[in-house]
Amino acid sequence: MSIFPTPTVESQKLDELTASGRALSTLALAQELDLFATFADSSFTIDQVAEQLNLSARTAEAMVAVVAALGFLAAKPDLHFGLTDLACTYLLPESPFYQGLVVPKTDPFLCQLREAFLQTEDNPIEPFAVEMGNLTSAQVETFIGRMHTMTLPAGSKLARQPVFARMEKLLDVGGGSGSLSLAIASFNPQIHCTILDLPSVCQIADRNIRQYKLSDQIRTLPTDIFKEQWPSNFSGVLFGNIFHDWDLDSCYQLALSSFDALISGGWICLHEMLLNESKDGPLVTACMSIAMVLHERGKQYTPTELSELLTSVGFTDFQVWPVFSYYSLVTARKP
Repeated sequence: MSIFPTPTVESQKLDELTASGRALSTLALAQELDLFATFADSSFTIDQVAEQLNLSARTAEAMVAVVAALGFLAAKPDLHFGLTDLACTYLLPESPFYQGLVVPKTDPFLCQLREAFLQTEDNPIEPFAVEMGNLTSAQVETFIGRMHTMTLPAGSKLARQPVFARMEKLLDVGGGSGSLSLAIASFNPQIHCTILDLPSVCQIADRNIRQYKLSDQIRTLPTDIFKEQWPSNFSGVLFGNIFHDWDLDSCYQLALSSFDALISGGWICLHEMLLNESKDGPLVTACMSIAMVLHERGKQYTPTELSELLTSVGFTDFQVWPVFSYYSLVTARKP
């Protein structure tokens, strides 16, 4: 019997509550930038939002996804959007029911968003994962600890996915605290996991591996995943909340390195919150894209975006499996 903790309930309600603060400030920023007045009389695309409001494609998509998930924009065919009656009634200044800015201009999170969205360069203003090597040891401990509490509840559900029962060697890239490898090893005694991450992070993972008494199944290998060679001959490569940190070009590099690390017939596995194909939610996922704008270089991807990326590298048999709360497991195979 596994010693790994398994929650008796999923975390959707808490996830939604956590997202609500980001959502409200994102709506306020959309008001500040005149999203609703600019597009009151026509449908529009995310690219048109970027052009008209002087935003990057990434920040425009994140904003539109949140506002749509809140019910103020409606997705139309071909990734067009339009204002809903709700937006027209309460968010257009000419309406007699106009509510004004939904949070004060001095709201701290709104100020942070304003800085991130209106900068000339589309860079994170408070980087974490993408600048891990430059963080202090205390910052690394805080960030990895926060990621551990976020992913640990999903671990036991992820570990029970059938794909892991077919693996003998798993490479956990950017494995952080080891939360997912700990779960997978606990529920799949045949598997041996190698966690790739920076030295300061591997020290934290080693601590957790000892705590769960899984040293026989899990090891760490300090590695800069973009600059150093990966080990090979694995039957699976796992990325838990990694692709969303990076732009598509960087994700392509990670996928290509995974392809080389896998044996024929091996699986690449992405544990992510997926954006709807229509890019209008879910709200929690859309708000995670806002977090990526603030802290990383990526966004939450749609299944089609990930499928096209993995197919371009050479993977086949793309599939998506719901796992826990808003998390899904994306898998594809090396021929």
